[in-house]
Amino acid sequence: MFIPLVDSLRCVAGHEDTWLVASIERVDERDIREGFLGCPICFAEYPIRDGVAYFGADSAEAMASAMPERVTEDDAVRVAAGLDLTDPRMVGLLFGSSGAFAPAIRGFSPAHLLLVNPPAGMASGDGVSIVRTATVAPVARGSMDAAALDSGASPEMLDSLAAAVRGGGRIIGPVDLAVPRETADLTRDGRSWVAERGLDASAPLVSLRRAR
Repeated sequence: MFIPLVDSLRCVAGHEDTWLVASIERVDERDIREGFLGCPICFAEYPIRDGVAYFGADSAEAMASAMPERVTEDDAVRVAAGLDLTDPRMVGLLFGSSGAFAPAIRGFSPAHLLLVNPPAGMASGDGVSIVRTATVAPVARGSMDAAALDSGASPEMLDSLAAAVRGGGRIIGPVDLAVPRETADLTRDGRSWVAERGLDASAPLVSLRRAR
């Protein structure tokens, strides 16, 4: 788990939104290998084992998505192009089976990748972080620059994944998956669609007066 990404993770208990506190037992450069994340509101603790953060369940297999029938560089290029991950400061979220493309995407994209419930056998490190969750994505609203979805998720999970993308960020998904709410369809073909997350509502205007 990449240490700077901890600020983007959230408790899945459904209470007031707040950051998590990391307790680090073993670190490799800037990746947490062993430790836990603690919630300062409900005091829930989420373990980090071998670089993977677990939210709500202990079994990695129970939260692993199926591996795609094929994983090719062309498919990875297709996903990366749809997400427009061109800046090293960007963070892309890959959900479910789309996480299988992470190693290939990292080969030509400088962005960090956060994998949510990827196929079994995926490893964290080298620009890839992994979380496994039994309910919703443990990610702060608007904290991701883009996301790739698959259809193997509950409506609640998909809503939380879409909400994690910043306004103006891109979301890509298969054609059998409905475009999330608050997004605009940009393009589609026989395999997938690319949409753009709507901008968050602007803060109310505040009237300023000059002090006398």
